[in-house]
Amino acid sequence: MYTHPSSPISKLPVELLSYIFALSTHSSADAPNPDDEGRSPLFNTESVKVPLALAGVSRHWGRVAHNTPGLWTSLCITVEMIKRLSEDDDDASSLLNTAHLTSYLALSRNYPLDILIDARDQDWDFFEPEIPSEYEFNTYTPPFSSDHMAFVISLLLPHISRWRSLHILTDSWAPMHSALLHINPCITSFGAPLLESMTLMRCNDFVSFSPEFQPRDMKIPAFLSSVAPSSNKDLLPRLKHLSLRGVHVDWASVVNVLSTSTGGGLHSLELSSHCPDVRPTLTEFQQLLSASLHLRKLAITGSGPFVPDDVDDIVDVIHHDLDAVPLPHLHSITLGYRTALEGQTVLELLNAPNAKVLVLEDATYPGDPEEVDAGSLLTYIGTGEFYDADHNYLVAYELPDGLHYRVAMNKRAVSPFPTSEDLDQEPKSNAAFPMLENVTLKSVRACPRPLRAFFGALPNLQRLELIGMSMHAVHALLPSNPAPSLVAISSCPCPQLQSLCIRGFEQLQMQDFDFIVGGLAAERKDRGACSLKEVDIHVSGQDRGCVAEFKDASGDLKVNIFSRMVEEGEDEDYQELDETDAFEVGGVFNDPVFDAYYSAQASQPR
Repeated sequence: MYTHPSSPISKLPVELLSYIFALSTHSSADAPNPDDEGRSPLFNTESVKVPLALAGVSRHWGRVAHNTPGLWTSLCITVEMIKRLSEDDDDASSLLNTAHLTSYLALSRNYPLDILIDARDQDWDFFEPEIPSEYEFNTYTPPFSSDHMAFVISLLLPHISRWRSLHILTDSWAPMHSALLHINPCITSFGAPLLESMTLMRCNDFVSFSPEFQPRDMKIPAFLSSVAPSSNKDLLPRLKHLSLRGVHVDWASVVNVLSTSTGGGLHSLELSSHCPDVRPTLTEFQQLLSASLHLRKLAITGSGPFVPDDVDDIVDVIHHDLDAVPLPHLHSITLGYRTALEGQTVLELLNAPNAKVLVLEDATYPGDPEEVDAGSLLTYIGTGEFYDADHNYLVAYELPDGLHYRVAMNKRAVSPFPTSEDLDQEPKSNAAFPMLENVTLKSVRACPRPLRAFFGALPNLQRLELIGMSMHAVHALLPSNPAPSLVAISSCPCPQLQSLCIRGFEQLQMQDFDFIVGGLAAERKDRGACSLKEVDIHVSGQDRGCVAEFKDASGDLKVNIFSRMVEEGEDEDYQELDETDAFEVGGVFNDPVFDAYYSAQASQPR
């Protein structure tokens, strides 16, 4: 009698087969870059289904899979799990299918859990029912409701002692508020002993430009608000990665939790998209940094300490009594500022001499007609100095033969004329981050002089990316003619620069291309700088999908010119729309929901 031979994999020991299953479910190839550690979960809606597929191959594989708890530790809850109970458009009743969730919780036994709750809807139109609006015709109802969120959290809370990572992503505030409202009592009473990474993200960044948090009646209670200041409980001993995007917390309580942690504190911290009235105070922000002395990555965008709008308070804010926080392990800094003062305040609190990566970005409201002059931020990074209350204005004079000097003008002085002492002095040069190797500037507005001061203080810079900048930034990479009185200043900014990437430059002319691919590299090399090895230029235009690649005459420099590529099957009708369509109802410039809400916010007194 003929018998079908068993496959070689069936002869593998159960332990080895179980290990192979684990590799296929939690592939090491998906491991993030060390810089992105803790930022995002290592699984998605597809990868979490792998254990189910493996268990369905055969009875033997099913037994092995069901007895391998590590396969079932990734929990993914999304809007796709919601099923409508009626086809009637007026009936919004729905049911959240949690069969897989309860099965995974049981099969994972006592193993640590990685949780992703993605309540975002691809059809969301930025409307939040809880925020008052003058537009009465919006019938959008978020499919992932507050009740759905509460139900999911109720299933997860009994396992809070196993939570290793928690990522909650929502469009509107109501579901997030529901989640935090149910998690807060449990986590403040019993803690989450295994929690290493937590991301709380409300994806409505536009709301953060409002002077007051919206919706107002859901502003409190803030997350972790019931933690007593004198509490010695180690609630989150393993927390290493914290990301709060559009989600505020009780900042004093967070400081208390991190200060009492025995696990060494945070390695990465991200704060972004916070309305002014829910931001930490200056003291709370300084304490937050002080409780995270092992911080390796810091990202502050549209957040940070609250800075008053009153001009009279500016001097007091900048020249406070708080010391900069020593952060010797800080490797990467991202700062997205909405005002120059906001950026100055954050920078002055950072003592990070070993930082290698810096991203500086203008994070102002896209429709704001006023540009933020970031010259003071660039000057501080380049010189490490803010001028005192009597010297707020830095005036530059250029003399014949390329000579120049700078004077710190006393705004209270009777006479504005410089003294002989002023003529002989140069601002102190003490770069804030002298070890930078990778810098990105995005839409940073400044005149040439601060750009030169910034680039002149980056002796170790190897890669530079300029996004939405002007040619002033490129010209600032050229050597200037230093005055004879200047000493110990390199004749060429960024002498170790090897890679330059340019994106989003408007109205690049042919002479600009010639300068970037020719004159810039040649002149820098003549001044003793390291040869540029690669220049990437991303342009937009008629020749979509075109990529040009060539080398300069010396063969040392490789130049790549990219144009946005249209993928096969991509809808090209968008590019043929008449400009007037943008002004139709619902268009970019005529959105009643957006206009009604933000015009009301803009009219409120500040």
